Amino acid sequence: MSEFLTKNEEKIEKIVKFHRSFDEMSQTQRQAWLEEMGDINIEHFFKANQRVFDEDGPRERSIPRRDFFLDVIKNRVKSDPLLQPKGHPVTNYLQENIHIRKLCEKITDTFCVEEIASYDAALNLLYELSKIHTHYLRKEDQLFPYLEKHNFTYPSTGMWKFQDEIRANLKMVIKAFEKNELNKEMQTLMRDVVKDIFDMTTREEKMLLPTSVKLLSNEEWIKMRKEEQEIGYVFIQSPPMWPEDESHKPDMASSLGSIFLQEGSLSQEQLNLFFSHLPFDVTFVDENDRVAFFNKGSERTFLRSAGVIGREVKFCHPPKSVDAVLKILEAFKAGTKESAEFWITFGGRLIHIRYFALRDSEKNYKGVVEITQDITDIKNIEGERRLLDWE
Repeated sequence: MSEFLTKNEEKIEKIVKFHRSFDEMSQTQRQAWLEEMGDINIEHFFKANQRVFDEDGPRERSIPRRDFFLDVIKNRVKSDPLLQPKGHPVTNYLQENIHIRKLCEKITDTFCVEEIASYDAALNLLYELSKIHTHYLRKEDQLFPYLEKHNFTYPSTGMWKFQDEIRANLKMVIKAFEKNELNKEMQTLMRDVVKDIFDMTTREEKMLLPTSVKLLSNEEWIKMRKEEQEIGYVFIQSPPMWPEDESHKPDMASSLGSIFLQEGSLSQEQLNLFFSHLPFDVTFVDENDRVAFFNKGSERTFLRSAGVIGREVKFCHPPKSVDAVLKILEAFKAGTKESAEFWITFGGRLIHIRYFALRDSEKNYKGVVEITQDITDIKNIEGERRLLDWE
């Protein structure tokens, strides 16, 4: 048994060393390493990736590195078939991927040429392709948090960052089409982003999803399936509930008893109603930087599901904004700041985001509350409307 474990560790270590020396190796040396390794067990591969991420931190992935490891994933990494029942989250991702690949192939075959015959037809296909945001959002908001609980955090940074690049590049291409400014540079970008989207389905089916099946329990998949409804699906009809008996289970949350607050008391039902009717989003992150609570307000700006509870806050934000969030938390913990605020345009609306440090009676840091509110209509208010004028 110990000899078997040693051999496994040796294989993982070989992959780790290859990762670290990749940029200094010639293409001939890389191919020689690949021939020496032969087929690669998926468990060895994802453990090596995670070790490099843990020990070296996130790194910029060059196109040669990205393409090489995509080929490794596609042709060398071996895993069990993804055979899950209808309605299972894995099956839902696979069904969407079928449509994503068909759409990518249609765009590539029809429009990725020197001269594009119909801008309107191309633009409509790109609009359709941009709906992949829903597919990616489910991964970021639901699948990744469960993987993080098993210390598989690499996708939360590496894959999320790549998905952000895809979304940004696709948006640039669509804007060029809309303005009728599709020069050769934009045509190249269009070909690249369509290829990246297609290749992402391979990364999911050969790496991410098989790893997830190995790591996650049946109970975790059931919870995830319930949460999928929060974000929804793309390119497919809403799948059947899985397992079937889950659709008939009542909500077991008790509404009995009162919760005594600093001023007054509320039943659990009243407290849930209170938070669910607030016209803004509230998120509480505890002193250990883990999400402890969020409300499902009447006017939600950013979608979240229950999988985020217990998640480290550094994995809850796009990689490009994580450093700024961590600086705010550091300032709150050091006591140099008590609040921070920002405002951004999102979906054509003005969004106001505020952070407030929470401290106990002895000024010990206890966490942070985030308030996110759509203030577009508030900003446009002029004059007065008194209470007596209301009808």
